[in-house]
Amino acid sequence: MHHTHDQQTTTHATIERASLLSFELIRLEVVPEYEAIPVQIEQNGRPVDYTIVDERWTETGTMERDVRLSRPVSLETVYTVFHPGHKTIVAVPREIVQTKEFERRYAYDGPLGLVFGATTIEAFIWSPVAFSIWVTVHDETTSREIERFRMTRQSRGVWHADIPRLYEGLLYRLHVKTPVETNDVVDPYAKAVSLNGEFGVLVDVESHLASSVERVERPPLRKATDAVIYELHIRDFTSHPSSTSRMKGLYGSVAETGLTTQAGHSAGLDYIKQLGVTHVQLLPVHDFGSVDEATRMPYNWGYDPIHWFAIEGSYASEPRAPLSRVTEYAELVTDLHRAGLRVVVDVVMNHVYVREQSALEALVPYYFFRYEHDGTVANGTGVGNDTASERYMMRRMIVDCVTYFASAYHVDGFRFDLMGIHDVETMNQVRIALDKIDRSILIYGEGWDLATPLSPSVKATSHNASHMPRIGHFNDMMRDALKGSTFNDRERGFVSGNEWREWELRECLTGAVQIPNVTVGRFPSPQYTINYVEAHDNYTTYDKLKLACEDIDEATRLRMQRFATAIVLTSQGVPFLHAGQEFGRTKHGVENSYNAPDRINHLDWDLRDERACEVEYVKTLLKLRRRHTCFRYDTRQKVIEQFKFLPSPAGVIAYEVTASHSYDAWQRVRVYLNGTFEDVTFHAEGDWNVFVQGETASLTPIDRNPAEIRVESLSMTIIAC
Repeated sequence: MHHTHDQQTTTHATIERASLLSFELIRLEVVPEYEAIPVQIEQNGRPVDYTIVDERWTETGTMERDVRLSRPVSLETVYTVFHPGHKTIVAVPREIVQTKEFERRYAYDGPLGLVFGATTIEAFIWSPVAFSIWVTVHDETTSREIERFRMTRQSRGVWHADIPRLYEGLLYRLHVKTPVETNDVVDPYAKAVSLNGEFGVLVDVESHLASSVERVERPPLRKATDAVIYELHIRDFTSHPSSTSRMKGLYGSVAETGLTTQAGHSAGLDYIKQLGVTHVQLLPVHDFGSVDEATRMPYNWGYDPIHWFAIEGSYASEPRAPLSRVTEYAELVTDLHRAGLRVVVDVVMNHVYVREQSALEALVPYYFFRYEHDGTVANGTGVGNDTASERYMMRRMIVDCVTYFASAYHVDGFRFDLMGIHDVETMNQVRIALDKIDRSILIYGEGWDLATPLSPSVKATSHNASHMPRIGHFNDMMRDALKGSTFNDRERGFVSGNEWREWELRECLTGAVQIPNVTVGRFPSPQYTINYVEAHDNYTTYDKLKLACEDIDEATRLRMQRFATAIVLTSQGVPFLHAGQEFGRTKHGVENSYNAPDRINHLDWDLRDERACEVEYVKTLLKLRRRHTCFRYDTRQKVIEQFKFLPSPAGVIAYEVTASHSYDAWQRVRVYLNGTFEDVTFHAEGDWNVFVQGETASLTPIDRNPAEIRVESLSMTIIAC
């Protein structure tokens, strides 16, 4: 005779934990007073025979016992364990979902989310461990539940339900019961969500976009090193008091034309176009959880993802209208394309905002996140959890998400936040999938080596760049060589007079490739290096220089700032600018401004006026980069053949590059970088013209055929013939 839950006496727990280790084993943790008493195991209320295969005492004094069942585990049934007369606990499918056998049985390639037919909406949810799942439909105004549909389990752990299309436009959730707990969650594949992401929406986003938003062809991009990336937070762009935007902080504000500063200079989209960048990388636009969409407060960058396939509502004109955010973001992409600019999505799939409240954890507990060997949740991201990209369905979700944005929203690039948390194979699958849509789509990310439990050989780090073809990496060596260590506020870099950083900068100027007997090399080609000196996180260059060079006057500090930006823009590789860097953006000494108020984060248009000459300098450098092939080599072989370092004193770097085509007006170019506080001169043999010197950059010669080339302190000089 077997026990039912009602028949058992539930006095106290004699078994602290029971988990399914594999399709054969269960691990029990028994309190010491009961370790000698046989444990009863039942499957759907019927006894299951087992044998003990291992026992050991834990540090907490409990007996950990591994038992082998007489027949394979079925995840469609309930396993309970108990001592007769004592409390019953359910065996949780924990370690089992992290096994290769689980992947073999349940990896799934069919539809997920919503599929719209003529009369029905099909819902597909993956949860091999669920006991039951219901789709609940809710009124779009009151959120009151008005109907529910029981999902049926299909092969490979997928659940399916048909919802009459008459419910289209209403809200929906999933009521899911697993051995761990019962939850109401939003479909992780929901492509439209309600205010603050509380519900999914039964709406065909792709069809809506196809019918309501004009699609403009992507601006041309022949190779990655033709790109110049401009990183921008949507709210920052127009939150300054002097901004004349009519849509402050909204998607539409980024595409506003005709805006000017108080001094009459260009602002808004006109400013970005005139600057000469090619790609606008927007900080996260996926639905995130740190801002109340109704009030658009408090401020946040948005690295707190909740729904990856859905769009953030705090930047929408009508956050309560689910299609407002969808349409306005799509229109922004179209408008930027029309302006000749490509769009990059900031992909934050390395973690979720709150793991315990996430749909992923509710649907398949312990599967989508990475765990340390002691069973604790991995935290290489530093924000509480690491997603497990090495698992089939997490990897699939990442690939599905980026391909959805590339096809539905027609975006042109993907920047992977904390890419080193992901694995090499996932990033390669992303590259393969996006190549099927458009090979010119950029992929790059932060290839930091983070403390997550993955073998170093499979982490998507810069160290493994050669194993990830055509995927770029932020070059932190260049960043720190230019302005000093990010982790030492007071350390100076090459542009602020630290000659010890010269050798690192030499490594980066070449596109960080290996030149025999010259450089060690870091990347297979210049297309892999994202050259930068500042980004949204850490100190801006200006603020870092203010800390590291307290005794330096403002004019010299701006000279250093200009010098750093000039090196980024003329080095081999892909230049990356943080919005406002071109005129010395400051966040008033705040290093990590992710949740600081607008007065810290806004793009200061008055400062743009005050330093208009700095903006013109950058504009001209970008025109020179675009006009002349010697700044945009795309292969290591070109660098080896056409890049040559020249003799120079300590603290000064000189090199020569040559044109890739005979029709280039500049066949030979020499670049001089003076990282010292003294002017230096070089003998000028031949017919050279000076185009960049000191604080001046020009499309026409500043000086013709000089006898000597003067390189001012803390500055760049470029000559050509």
